[in-house]
Amino acid sequence: MKIISSKIVLKRPFLVAVLLTCTYFVWGQQPAVVRDSTSTTFSFRNLEIPNPSSIVSQYTYDPITDRYYYTSKIGEYNINYPVILSPQEFQELIQTENLKLYYKEKIDAYKGLKDGDEAARKNLIPDLYVNNKFFESIFGSNVISIVPQGSVEMDLGVMYTKQENPSFSPRNQSNFTFDFDQRISLSLMGKIGTRLQANLNYDTQSTFDFQNIFKLDFDPTVDGGEDNILQKLEIGNISMPLNSSLISGAQSLFGVKTELQFGKTRITGVFSEQRSETRNIVAQGGGTLQEFDLFGLDYDENRHFYLGHYFRENYDKALENYPFINSQVQITRIEVWVTNRTNQTQNIRNIIAVQDLGESSRIGLTAPPAGFVNVGPGAYPDNPNNAFDPTNIGGSGSQLTEAIRDIATAQSGFLVNGVNEGFDYGKLENARKLNQNSEYTVNTQLGYISLNQRLQNDEVLAVAYQFTVGGQVYQVGEFANDGVNATDVNTNINNGNQIVNNQSLVLKMLKSPVTSVDQPIWDLMMKNIYSTGAYQLSQEDFKLNIFY
Repeated sequence: MKIISSKIVLKRPFLVAVLLTCTYFVWGQQPAVVRDSTSTTFSFRNLEIPNPSSIVSQYTYDPITDRYYYTSKIGEYNINYPVILSPQEFQELIQTENLKLYYKEKIDAYKGLKDGDEAARKNLIPDLYVNNKFFESIFGSNVISIVPQGSVEMDLGVMYTKQENPSFSPRNQSNFTFDFDQRISLSLMGKIGTRLQANLNYDTQSTFDFQNIFKLDFDPTVDGGEDNILQKLEIGNISMPLNSSLISGAQSLFGVKTELQFGKTRITGVFSEQRSETRNIVAQGGGTLQEFDLFGLDYDENRHFYLGHYFRENYDKALENYPFINSQVQITRIEVWVTNRTNQTQNIRNIIAVQDLGESSRIGLTAPPAGFVNVGPGAYPDNPNNAFDPTNIGGSGSQLTEAIRDIATAQSGFLVNGVNEGFDYGKLENARKLNQNSEYTVNTQLGYISLNQRLQNDEVLAVAYQFTVGGQVYQVGEFANDGVNATDVNTNINNGNQIVNNQSLVLKMLKSPVTSVDQPIWDLMMKNIYSTGAYQLSQEDFKLNIFY
């Protein structure tokens, strides 16, 4: 090894010497370059100078050969060979040259190189011309002009959160979501001929909907159409003002408005949707008096729910002698779970919401098996009332198996045939638990909850609650601290690896993601609470008339 190393060291100086010698000979063989002694130190490259006025360049069409000839002359003498173009080549050349000239004018206008640049930079979209007499007779001209203005802003990002909480499953400890936000402010002024005008205004940050405008205005009276039957046509955001103090006109309409003229008779017609509302408010003593009209179908939907069919069936009976509430029920504990729309990472669990949980009379199953209900009708809601008891999963008489605990195998966790997801049960991954008083309130005697925010039609609502009657405790559903951990860690006896299983809570479903009036769960949504749109109501001068 030492010998080989020494040889390499000896060869390197020799190799360097050979390279230097070759380089010297190479440089020595280069011929001398003859330089122009009059050249300047600056290179002008291809400097184009405009032709003098004496040189006339023009295109000439020859109908015999059907060709265009481009020539450059001084007087009667050609200074170049003519360029011969076919009609198609000529049109393409003219179009290319006009496009270059157009953009050059716009660039010069924005640079401020010429006079009148302020007017030239207003519109980057060129006017369009329609070569059609029929088009011109309708719109008064063949010019189409479009002037857009506005801005579009987009914020794109990602949001990653990780919370090392042992009560969460490893999958739920980290969350990765996209953060997308856009702001659009756009207005467009269009004009077709002299008679049709288009106005569009759209802003995503506008306070009111009526600030977003879309309107087409067609006026045939322009340029000699005063005697036409159709005097005006408006489409989009319109209004119907009336010159009368008895009847006020409607504002903020969306539809079609026409003005017709038959001799000296003028007719104005409107077919539209009214997007405004007129209210008369009288202020007295620092407050306001306001009238409201409600129909029977205007109930406050997807906000108020009975906790079970027992409370719905006994609601009227409990309020017969109001303000005394005839109810022995006292709800002592409750947890409310909903679909996690906000992607929160705290107070979340996987849940299985069952429609018939704790019920004794109103059963949603199409064909419940024999012995499914264990108590008589009218019994207090309780988990052991039927075979869907979450405290007896896999036990004698139970219609649930341990597969109900896993979101992926929830369907096979029911032993009853004909159980359908969305009707008989619903499953939620990372369901969010609501905070009492800040997000919902509960009537502990009548047995219903009121949400502060209305649910969407495809959201799921489920509860677990506990109440007492005469000292006896009843419970429906499972609480988060009832011993059902979010994750269950087992050890594989074959290889010793740990297996993490996610466990779901079994709860009472109050609202399913599928709306069906034929299901018993439809009756759990209260339809006797109405919102007047007012707040801090005073009992004084409050009048309510019910017509039926």
